[in-house]
Amino acid sequence: KVFAQHCGHGPSQLVFLPVNEPAKVCQAGIRGAIGGNEFNNHRCLPFPGSTLDEQQNPTCRVETYAGGLSCCRDGVSLLDKEQEQPWPDQYLEYRLKFRFYFQEYQAGKSRAVEKLSNNEVAVIPASPKPLVRLYRQTEAWAGEYDIPQCAKGTPPEQCVHIITSRWTVREMLADCVMHDASICTGKGSTNASQTAGIKLIYAGPHCHAGTCLSMELYNADTGQLLCGMEPVYGRNSSETYQEEHFLTIPPCLWSENSNDGLLEPELLSLDTTLLSVKRNNNTLPHTGEMASWQMRGILVPAEDVAKEDNSKSNEVEEK
Repeated sequence: KVFAQHCGHGPSQLVFLPVNEPAKVCQAGIRGAIGGNEFNNHRCLPFPGSTLDEQQNPTCRVETYAGGLSCCRDGVSLLDKEQEQPWPDQYLEYRLKFRFYFQEYQAGKSRAVEKLSNNEVAVIPASPKPLVRLYRQTEAWAGEYDIPQCAKGTPPEQCVHIITSRWTVREMLADCVMHDASICTGKGSTNASQTAGIKLIYAGPHCHAGTCLSMELYNADTGQLLCGMEPVYGRNSSETYQEEHFLTIPPCLWSENSNDGLLEPELLSLDTTLLSVKRNNNTLPHTGEMASWQMRGILVPAEDVAKEDNSKSNEVEEK
């Protein structure tokens, strides 16, 4: 036999595989692209980060992907194959209206308090406190997922598809200067010696109309339901925002001010595990579904918790 001569040489590795048991031969997995954009075949977190991968949801891999965001990128028109673009050189214009509610900022100040000894003063904190952005996807980190159709003959009320996700509070935080990027939650925000945890002020679930049944957020360590949401559908009346097919997804709200009539937020430590449960009706299949939590919260400094614990300890000693 004649062997060809290679011009280049270099070290490499031989992969030895077992003979009598199944083994993954292609270590890199299947690779592919949609519309010229490479598809990430590892975008679905393994359990307990998400249940999509263990459910073999079609959105996790390019070879099973059926439709969704990857088919709808900027500049792409969603048309059938035989259709031509009716406005190739025209932009569609639309308008959005926003309404912002705000509270005037009150700077923090100190004042003397008779009960305090040694000329100590009580500090009145600034109001409102700065809120950090907290975000998580139940479909982590695919950004979307498929609702598979339930078995034929199943009553519609029993056609329920469920996904879950577990993560820690720390995983929602990014140790970088706030305002440097939308994900930044402040220097020291992931350090337990500086930050005791968070208090949720706003939790807005995001899901799509038509099939979304509910989204729930739990403290997985205690089993406590933190936020539960069911979409509110219009009552088919002439009343504003109650028209047929109108849908509201109400958020959960908390306040440290008892005068607001809201529940006071609980301290969630950096190591607290959160659980998201999302339910959809799956009488019919659906692609591109979402189940994210868009939240805002207060960072609680570790020194504040230490002072509060010391204060409670002193009160007990006085009694």
